[in-house]
Amino acid sequence: MYKFAAPFCAAALLFAASAGHAQTTPAKDAPVNCKGPFKALLEASHANRRGVTLFINGQSLSGIVAACHDDGSIELTSQQYSRIVVLAERIDGAAM
Repeated sequence: MYKFAAPFCAAALLFAASAGHAQTTPAKDAPVNCKGPFKALLEASHANRRGVTLFINGQSLSGIVAACHDDGSIELTSQQYSRIVVLAERIDGAAM
């Protein structure tokens, strides 16, 4: 009875997600002003477009810094995810 509802819902969610991404993507040339003890690594990742690995609560997360926001959040991009947002206060360590 509802065999065709799932593909339409999935398509609607995909469209909504892509529309929201287009509005919130920061400019690639915009300067970043990261805060905290890992400021140098985060800004170097953004400037040189090199990957950085963040260690958060025993887990590791790799990506390239796309933006640092005033509210203390850091936006990363990776091959797997187009947008990752991390709170700077949650970062235990960073490596480049």
